[in-house]
Amino acid sequence: MHDGRMLDEIDFQLINALQIAPRMSWQALAPVLRTDTSTVSRRWARLRDSGLAWTTCYVLPQRIQVPTSGQPLRASTAMVELRCSPGLRESIVAALAQIPMVVNIEYTSGPRELAITVSASSPSEIDAFVASTIAPLDGVISTSVQFTRTMYREGSEFDLGVLSASQRRMVQAHLQTETVVAPATPSPLTDRVIRALQPNVRRPAAEIAEELDISVAVARRVIAQLMHTDWVRMRADFAHDVVGFNASVLLWLSVPQDQLQSVAINLALMPSARLASSMLGPSNLILMLWMKELDELDDIELKLLRVFPQTRVMDRWMIPHVPKRMGTLFDESGHRTGYVNVPLPAPSPF
Repeated sequence: MHDGRMLDEIDFQLINALQIAPRMSWQALAPVLRTDTSTVSRRWARLRDSGLAWTTCYVLPQRIQVPTSGQPLRASTAMVELRCSPGLRESIVAALAQIPMVVNIEYTSGPRELAITVSASSPSEIDAFVASTIAPLDGVISTSVQFTRTMYREGSEFDLGVLSASQRRMVQAHLQTETVVAPATPSPLTDRVIRALQPNVRRPAAEIAEELDISVAVARRVIAQLMHTDWVRMRADFAHDVVGFNASVLLWLSVPQDQLQSVAINLALMPSARLASSMLGPSNLILMLWMKELDELDDIELKLLRVFPQTRVMDRWMIPHVPKRMGTLFDESGHRTGYVNVPLPAPSPF
């Protein structure tokens, strides 16, 4: 199995290009990477098959703008901290990993052993799930739930930043040549197509059409609409700790309420920021950082103190291992091993 030491500059550029345009054809990508089509295709196949890189599709329900004639969608997300009995953490992870509502599972430093992200249609559904499914698991000592409020940055917005300015312009120019279509609105058909794309955004339209028993033309049209839709994210991702991002840290921040939006937006622009979200709890903002080395955190915190002197770092979590991230499953070495479809937002009854 290949590891991060075997990724070269072109591999990283390929991943970066797909972060910007996940369904860009190999033929269009070849000149961007200054190579030929077969080389690009072969490199991606190696990265995908070795579990070093992949693509996924999911929904950001808070971005959905539903026409007044449509039915609004709802979704809630929460982070659940778990304290586990010694020696039982792995069995708890195994019990939770295949559950779609459990979107993320992370090992953590500090007094809790695990942090999981749960997605459901409402806070009450999350509460019931924690009480009925998580808390009774053998080895779970206690649970603590904090609900997500506003998402200012999430994983699809993380950029490796290895493309040159001219390469980035070529990718953006390709996107601008695509046929402009109306953004999709939620429907049973868009749900079916999203589910088909969830484990692999690059699936051919013909393959999806056959699976869903629709015409290829319809499949292409819906995919194009989804690509131009702000509430659908098509994301290229990679095994961060395998390819050189050795320090993953979650900061819990306390920010004056009248400064929260400004601070969150500014922190979300940091190159190392993977996630920025306001929370309902003692700390009202979390910031996930992906860094090459842990000592980068010192400079980040010093800059944070200088620019936002009223913001306080309330806690720091090291994330040494991620068994599951946005539905993707990982082995102990950090390579992708599988995928569990994440939930789609449910229609609201109100």
